[in-house]
Amino acid sequence: MKLILASLSPRRREILEMLNINFQVVNSCVDEEKIQSKMLESTPTELVSALSRAKSQAVAFQLKDGFVLGADTVVVLDQKIYGKPANARSLREMLLAFSDRTHQVLTGVTITDASNSRCVSSVALTEVSFRRLEDYEIDWYEKHAKYRDKAGGYAIQEQAALFISSINGCYYNVVGLPVQETLNLLAQLDVNWKEFLLNG
Repeated sequence: MKLILASLSPRRREILEMLNINFQVVNSCVDEEKIQSKMLESTPTELVSALSRAKSQAVAFQLKDGFVLGADTVVVLDQKIYGKPANARSLREMLLAFSDRTHQVLTGVTITDASNSRCVSSVALTEVSFRRLEDYEIDWYEKHAKYRDKAGGYAIQEQAALFISSINGCYYNVVGLPVQETLNLLAQLDVNWKEFLLNG
């Protein structure tokens, strides 16, 4: 029994490795911008669900067996999606928007059984509250943090931990893969996650 991660995300790989789960990585090569352009009127929940499903099914279509895990994470405030900052100015705008407020992190997760194309999906939501940020803190963050490849310009497990006052929901969802949601989807496919354990 194989688990295939349809993502090149290092953070999702780290979560699965931390759990001692045996998996393979296959890039879905899904054109996310094309999907997003067709879903301009959709809610963030609908978008992450569609993207995770597209990634999972694209890889499953190439295979004859295995369970393909696709995921997509976005940061949302006032129904506006905050993607990866293009530059320091974009980062500053994001952090100022998050300052002293609570935003949401949504992750769509889809698992497809490649042997029969059956797929199940779910969306996890975590609320993240930032304390009030000072200008000098944003300046420091821009100089020292690796932010350009991260939705919302931050990773909860890195320097942004200095800014976060509380979270409500799954921590690993903010990192990039909600663990319990993923296990629940496997259970819906009648799969015990222990089947994927290394040396299990």
